Amino acid sequence: MSRTITRAVVAAGGAGTKMSPITRILPKEMLPAGGKPILEHLVHELRAAQITDVLFVISSRKPQIPAYFGSGAAYGMDFSYRVQDDGAGPGAPILAAETWATGQPFVHAFGDNLIRSAAGKEAPLQRLVGGTTGCSVLTRVFPSDGIPAHETLLGAAEAPRTGPEPAAVAFDTHLLDHTGAQWVHACAARWILGPFIFETLRECPRRPNGELYLIDAIRRWISTGNHLTALPLRPDDLRFNCDNWETYHDAVAALRR
Repeated sequence: MSRTITRAVVAAGGAGTKMSPITRILPKEMLPAGGKPILEHLVHELRAAQITDVLFVISSRKPQIPAYFGSGAAYGMDFSYRVQDDGAGPGAPILAAETWATGQPFVHAFGDNLIRSAAGKEAPLQRLVGGTTGCSVLTRVFPSDGIPAHETLLGAAEAPRTGPEPAAVAFDTHLLDHTGAQWVHACAARWILGPFIFETLRECPRRPNGELYLIDAIRRWISTGNHLTALPLRPDDLRFNCDNWETYHDAVAALRR
């Protein structure tokens, strides 16, 4: 059954090494695009999706984020901050939010990813929140021989169909193996997660580098008989993973148009 979602956890602790040396003095999430920091675009995206409470999980090297956004009152929202410096991987910010989430489902968003809908169309996050199940994710469907670098693959996809809205996909075990698939779902930095995720992450083995990955936990969770809803972005929805200079410059150019 669908539940109202009013909370979001924003992961904004990454070191930004691909964009060094500028990220030694300015977090990648605070780089300007379209007249405001990348992270402020996400704040407006969350507000449009009726999110009222946001927890930013940041590192101690990023005091600029709370200095800029403050309490959230300027946006009609309530902002909190948690500092996490252990470099434990992309699953760690979620575990840091367990108490704050108070057993409610929440949006999980990556602060360095900028998503914009085509003019006059409902924003992807609004679609995701409005049709949420216990676990869901925005995805971008790519041909298997044309996957950009740095994308996180979820599993096999059907070829995109023409039409006003891409259909949501109930993602279960048979789609996890994308070996030989012509099309694949790549995660698009916006999730709906429920309380199940905390125990799922704790039970998930870390990678050899010691980091804990959300996608590993989700794939294990699906393999035990659960499913998530994958909601593909429309072809004309824009998404930029601004953790590198090339994509960042693409975002800046797109927002000038």
